[in-house]
Amino acid sequence: MIITCVTNEVYPDASSESLPKIFGRAQEQGIGSFELRLVEGKRFPMFEADAFARLKEQSKEFGINYTAVSPGLFKVPLKSELTALHTNYLLPMSLDLADEMGIKTLILFGPTRAENPAANEFDEVVALIKNAVEIAVARGFTVQLENLPGSWADTSDACFNLLEAVNHPDFGYVWDTGNLYEAEETHFRAGYEKLKPYIRNVHLKDGAVVDGKMVWMRYGEGVTDVKGQVEALIADDYKGTLVLEAACQPHEMADFPTSIAYLKSILA
Repeated sequence: MIITCVTNEVYPDASSESLPKIFGRAQEQGIGSFELRLVEGKRFPMFEADAFARLKEQSKEFGINYTAVSPGLFKVPLKSELTALHTNYLLPMSLDLADEMGIKTLILFGPTRAENPAANEFDEVVALIKNAVEIAVARGFTVQLENLPGSWADTSDACFNLLEAVNHPDFGYVWDTGNLYEAEETHFRAGYEKLKPYIRNVHLKDGAVVDGKMVWMRYGEGVTDVKGQVEALIADDYKGTLVLEAACQPHEMADFPTSIAYLKSILA
């Protein structure tokens, strides 16, 4: 497994001085791989020009390797003018900037599902995602679907159905058991076997539903079974990325080292 961090999960700072703190803190733990999402409070690729310059400079200085970019592509309602904006502008801009950074994996989401979707909307979602995948693959990218509550890729079954329907060898899956638990409140084993052939990336976070709301916690303190998840991946000889999403609510300084220590105890 390739242990990986997310740019906004390591250090609770979104200022213009944050990148050396983030990269340095990860480096202290022997981690040099990152998934690119938020930089100085702005989501990829909508960075300030100065922030992008700082990102490139600090990435080079710390020897950071980027495994994927996550621009929040299609985290909008399907029946929205934003969907076309994502396809026509956010997608190409993301690919351009990722290319400039030397990153060749794009993460996208299923669009937000309406409360009472029309019968043909699943087919529209498949066509939307398949088009984006084909555009990205034509430029040398691989694409990954991340599950998110309230989207067309919220539960294990919904993700499996989309992956099967798009049916592209360069379209894989981001297995986020925290988000899955928030959507279906079942143990990860319920959907793991069917999703396993598609898993290319794993987002590791822990939490529990408190008063009807998912609350993110340090590893080992929630109910999403981080230990069991990592052990299942080890047993199946998983070789992809394991992305640490260690920030709690609120994000505290001790979140990252505490969760890293817990993970290392499993991997030991």
